[in-house]
Amino acid sequence: MQYREGGVSAMLERKVSSGGVRKIPQWAEEALAKRLKNSEHGFASYGAVQQWLAEELGVEAEYHAVYQMTRYRLQAKLKVARPQNIKQDCERRESFKKTLQMTWSC
Repeated sequence: MQYREGGVSAMLERKVSSGGVRKIPQWAEEALAKRLKNSEHGFASYGAVQQWLAEELGVEAEYHAVYQMTRYRLQAKLKVARPQNIKQDCERRESFKKTLQMTWSC
């Protein structure tokens, strides 16, 4: 059908897909990026990001959409410090850290 209407040039023309409509608007994505850059106010999980979007910005989004936006478009990883064991010796841990710094600085 395309060949009959436009010839070879119509057959070779590239069509651009419009893609889907994003569930999270651009302004909300920018607000989240700003919040993620602030080290004082981090997030413990993607569920917490989802809750923050709903409560603070009024944007309802599914977990998967929040995960993909945060992880791939914003290229952010949610990192939370792991709890430390009570039985650990603080002095020994600090001396170990110093030896690591000395070996990596050489």
